[in-house]
Amino acid sequence: MSAAMWWVVVSVLGLVALLWVLLVVAIFKAVNDTRFTLTPSTTRPAETLVSVIIPARNEEGSIGGAVRAVLAQDHPNLELIVVDDASEDRTRAEAEGAGGEDPRLRVVAGRPLPEGWLGKPSAVFHGRSHAKGDVLLFVDADVKIAPSAVRTCVAALEARGLDMLSLWGRWIMEGFWERVAQPVVGSFIRGAHPLDKCNDPADPTVFANGQFIMIRAEAYEKFGGHEAVRDEVLEDVRFAQRAAEAGLRCGMFLAPDLFEMRPYESLGDLWSGYVKNFYHGTGRSAGKAFSAATFVAVSTLLPAVTFAAGAALGDTTVTALSGAILGLQIVFRFVHDGAIGLPRIYGLTHVLGNAILVGIILHSTVRGLTGRTTSWKGRAVQG
Repeated sequence: MSAAMWWVVVSVLGLVALLWVLLVVAIFKAVNDTRFTLTPSTTRPAETLVSVIIPARNEEGSIGGAVRAVLAQDHPNLELIVVDDASEDRTRAEAEGAGGEDPRLRVVAGRPLPEGWLGKPSAVFHGRSHAKGDVLLFVDADVKIAPSAVRTCVAALEARGLDMLSLWGRWIMEGFWERVAQPVVGSFIRGAHPLDKCNDPADPTVFANGQFIMIRAEAYEKFGGHEAVRDEVLEDVRFAQRAAEAGLRCGMFLAPDLFEMRPYESLGDLWSGYVKNFYHGTGRSAGKAFSAATFVAVSTLLPAVTFAAGAALGDTTVTALSGAILGLQIVFRFVHDGAIGLPRIYGLTHVLGNAILVGIILHSTVRGLTGRTTSWKGRAVQG
């Protein structure tokens, strides 16, 4: 290695080391910051009628648990509408079986998919047409909400003066690859939308997680609801943006005690799901996507390469600096994983998880640029 190249490598590693020092400081602060965390409320239940809407397509094995969780709420006044969106399995039968004779449950057939609409926005919009509540709650079919979730969130709407709120829940991760990749990919997305900015009315940052969105019915109609995002792959994020543009007050909160879900059950499913979404998350900007991939590669993967190279060449400076960065990454993950209930040993797989993240970003971007489609729930989704 030439002297000039050596200085470039050491300079880059120095900047990366500084970045990881700042990230470690930030994660220690974040796990102790409860300003934007919702916990089960002790507030007396309101009488507000809440309409819970679950769009479901081919959700056999998941929908039953979601239905039972909603019907177990301690909020006294709710209805549950499950939209069976042309499922090709036993989704409807499972939903109806889970509800038994409970009159609060209605399972309705989804409408034929209109031209120009994607499946989920259409199903949710159709479910809203059956809803009578003053507050609407959209929940995914693989989400299990805690018994106090509806009551707590209705109280939060009132106490915080919000028109809409969305939550990050608890990830259930059982398999090896889930535990390697989900914390990295999911936290990258969360980190790009800091909660302090999402909850600052003066900041343009806005975000929503489609797994759990609560909104006042009047506010929903103000901007057209899901009709305004009918052709969006990332309908939840665009939904929040349209709401903010209409002057609505939106909130985004961390709530691991209010709902849980298992995002993906295999590496293949995780890869396909995030590949479908990532390029859209950049606003279909190849520049932003490639910049994100480069940032992850340089800040996380490069130190592993230079550590091995430095050790092989006997360069103690490069090896020590690279090793320090890898150590800071592990400290970051130990703190992060402890906070989300994941065994800390998976912090040792941080580099591997980030290699998967880079692959997802690049695959999603190439797919988007070439106009390729992917199949999701049996339907084609454009890149």
